Amino acid sequence: MAPLSRSFVNGTAWMAAFLGVMGLLGVFAFHFPEYLTTPQLREQYTEAQVRTLLFVGLVLGGLFSLLGLLLSQRKGLALLGMSCITLAVLAGGSNVAFESPIRRPNFYLSLDWLLLDLVLIATLFISIEKFFRLRPEQVILRDGWQVDLMHYVANHLFLGGLVYLLYLPAQFVQQWLDLGRLAENIASLNLWLQVLLIYAITDFTQYWVHRAFHTFPWLWRFHKVHHSVESMDWLAGSRLHVVDILITRSLALIPMVVLGFSNEAINTYLPILALQTVFIHCNLRFSFNGLTPWVATPRFHHWHHTADHDHLDRNFAVCLPIYDRLFGTYHCPEGQWPDAYGLANEKIEGGYWAHLIAPFKRPMKRPVRRSS
Repeated sequence: MAPLSRSFVNGTAWMAAFLGVMGLLGVFAFHFPEYLTTPQLREQYTEAQVRTLLFVGLVLGGLFSLLGLLLSQRKGLALLGMSCITLAVLAGGSNVAFESPIRRPNFYLSLDWLLLDLVLIATLFISIEKFFRLRPEQVILRDGWQVDLMHYVANHLFLGGLVYLLYLPAQFVQQWLDLGRLAENIASLNLWLQVLLIYAITDFTQYWVHRAFHTFPWLWRFHKVHHSVESMDWLAGSRLHVVDILITRSLALIPMVVLGFSNEAINTYLPILALQTVFIHCNLRFSFNGLTPWVATPRFHHWHHTADHDHLDRNFAVCLPIYDRLFGTYHCPEGQWPDAYGLANEKIEGGYWAHLIAPFKRPMKRPVRRSS
């Protein structure tokens, strides 16, 4: 059996279980929209769009369940998917009714954000990688995709609680500094000028926060979870420990909030950042030689994930490599790509929960970067 076919067969049961669970939760979201949907996001989509998405998901989940039961060795996962699809249909399926208006509770799970984001991001980047893969031998359902998908789900599902925690440091600093008129002037600037300023200022912050995660051993314990990925693609960037997320993103938000950038500018910048974060991890063969010194590209960020001892701890910028060029951490030889990715001298075994507890286990010695 060809590698692609074998990968597809092994993945049918996983996809059946995932779509089954998501479909069942989608039906629950209609029953309990105040607890399972994002208030701000509900204003951006229509009920008909969500019902169509739920219907397609249930149908695909049923098909993958049948294929998994017939072809895959993981019958239990396929049976889980089929059971969830059945329960979802019995609970109303895509025709389930819900009452409105929807009240706003203090705590909610962002199930709608997870489903919509996964469909859009996965469809876009899987399609691009399918035709322009850097490593043709790497299949879509490569080793480790299940654990990365779990990171993706967890980090999106608890978005509501994460957003609340992420903004706390920024709000504290904002009240402490109170820039007043300066903040008002910045908020009155042209929208795209604000976005460009956010890009420059925020990436400067992210550069030093990211560099600190590679410098201080107690921070590296959490960040090494991200670097444990050994295959680069659109899903690889999702492998992030929750402590890493909270520290990095909360500190990155401080200049945005304190300087008074408008909510419109921040909400324009964040989706662009999310897309670029996925893009720089992609399995794409384009080198972007002229663009790479100025804007982060896959080749630039792939070198950040190299397992080569001689080139560790390089390319910390998320968006603008100019900071690596300024501070002596830039490494992106023209036309060249790393031979291997992952941790240089250790391997984190296990799934999502093993990744969560990995920082609290006895760490192995962090390799010291040698001069190149």
